Amino acid sequence: MKKQKASYGIHWFRRDLRVHGNPALQWNWKEHEGRVLGIFCFDSKFLGRPDFSANRFAFFIRTMQVLRKELRAAGGDLLVLDEGYQQGFEKLFATLAEKGVGLPTHVSYCRDYEPYARARDEFMEKWLAQKGVALHTERDHLLIEPWELARNGLEPGTEGSFYQVYSPFSRRWFERFHSSEVQDRVKAASLVLKRLKAHPDAGVFKLTWSELFGGKLPLEDHLDAFEKANAAHTTIPIPEAVGLRAALEEVHAFRKHIEAYGEKRDFPAVHGTSRLSMYFKNGSLTPALAIAALGLEDVQLARKEEGRTKWLKEVVWREFYYAILWNCPRVEHEAFLRQYIDLEWENDKKLFQAWKDGMTGYPIVDAGMRELKATGWMHNRVRMIVASFLTKDLLIDWRWGERYFMEQLLDGDIAPNNGGWQWAASTGCDPQPYFRIFNPRLQGEKFDPEGEYVRKWVPELKSVPLKVLHAPELSGQSLNYPKPVVVHASRKLKALALYKSVRSE
Repeated sequence: MKKQKASYGIHWFRRDLRVHGNPALQWNWKEHEGRVLGIFCFDSKFLGRPDFSANRFAFFIRTMQVLRKELRAAGGDLLVLDEGYQQGFEKLFATLAEKGVGLPTHVSYCRDYEPYARARDEFMEKWLAQKGVALHTERDHLLIEPWELARNGLEPGTEGSFYQVYSPFSRRWFERFHSSEVQDRVKAASLVLKRLKAHPDAGVFKLTWSELFGGKLPLEDHLDAFEKANAAHTTIPIPEAVGLRAALEEVHAFRKHIEAYGEKRDFPAVHGTSRLSMYFKNGSLTPALAIAALGLEDVQLARKEEGRTKWLKEVVWREFYYAILWNCPRVEHEAFLRQYIDLEWENDKKLFQAWKDGMTGYPIVDAGMRELKATGWMHNRVRMIVASFLTKDLLIDWRWGERYFMEQLLDGDIAPNNGGWQWAASTGCDPQPYFRIFNPRLQGEKFDPEGEYVRKWVPELKSVPLKVLHAPELSGQSLNYPKPVVVHASRKLKALALYKSVRSE
């Protein structure tokens, strides 16, 4: 049957903020011969989350502005509505009816896996069906989706069907990674990168919102207004480099030293990590695109791991935590291991404030917390150190730290942030409360041996000799720096007793 010339599609952007290598957008574009328009709905419920970050939101808005610019340069358009998904689509469809414009043939979007997103998408699937509008979805920000690695052939999402320990999950992930299906997705990403270099985008899309309505757009675009309103609440300089092209520049820079990743990734004074997490968060970059750009499609899981393997395993960690959240959504609010749900944390608010301010008297901890507050980012090794310190030394509920990280991090992402905190607190998958208690002084000496990281972020300690830099209270100097707020050795014993008391019940 011949298509009507007036047919068009709408792509609903959420956390896939790019034009190139966007599978659902690409499908819609092909289906409607370029007559596809973009929409984004600002959801007040999401913006009202208690862990909302004005800094991360500013980075998100800046990325959306680049997305809109790229769409318009390619002949398309992006409409940003100041309503949640239900109200936004109702308002849009009502306006289309009022102006005598037919509804879209299809709405497309890329799938998401968080509890809120799943409920949203289940609702919209039914809502669109009632309107007679077809829905098309694609995977995007995960290479392998949570239900694709069910254990022992069990039904995904059922008890015992998912991996609760990283190592076996990783082995299964790599097996599937080398399947023809997944390798084809990586090859498709490679083609996207080649096209991105070779061809201009002008004229690719064949419809704008004003053209659809035959004149001036009767709906207000709220993107610029959101930027102005949010600007007063940002507390750090927001990176100028955003979007897919900026992310790929970071990827290419990292490719030059990826072989040394395994040796340097744990040293915060060294630029040894990829720093791609903020681009993964908002969908400027996907694992498939990064793997293609880094040439990692042939990486095998081996005992002797090179830098390329170690970095890819960090991608696997991210997908592992998403699989946990999808299969066990309650972990967003409580301990994965039920015996640790009711741990009696001390939750001293003064100690929590000292931790947030970087004034604990433990230099590596304070350096990390100050870096976080000043930049919206923290080195991964230091994230583990400060999380261990909060939960095992200060005996403060991991959820307090998880929320604070989400308030501060530009790469704040529910699944990996939750998984990382529960790993540190030993309340999550594969817990080791007797081993996973970091000594902050020894961690500082091991991973900041020259003191460069500490001296950068804790300038009060610049004159302290290196041999006591990570225990400055031993320097004998009069310093404008606090004494340790707790004694690690005694707090370690108290933490072990706390976990043991729950395990023995």
